[in-house]
Amino acid sequence: MNRLKLTIALVSFCCLFLLACATKVSAATHLAVVSSVATQPNLQQTITSTLRTNPNFALSNIRVQVKDGEVVLHGQAQTGFERALAQKFLENMDGVKIIRNKISVI
Repeated sequence: MNRLKLTIALVSFCCLFLLACATKVSAATHLAVVSSVATQPNLQQTITSTLRTNPNFALSNIRVQVKDGEVVLHGQAQTGFERALAQKFLENMDGVKIIRNKISVI
């Protein structure tokens, strides 16, 4: 019975640790991109900079097109998770209404 309780405690601790890490990464990313409603060129530069400098994934040949709040992402990611994560980082950014993710997985 002691071993079972220890195993449950360890698994619970690991889950909490992973949740805390994910929250910290998400919070740090949002702090880096929070701004007032930006003009289209500034929004495009902010998005491009955010995606290129984020240590959580490596995107190559990233191109961003912005028009009236619609963001189109082009480029290549190493995994489908990186592709989805790139879109997730932009979802709550001021000025972004629609995201069209055309990043391909290599």
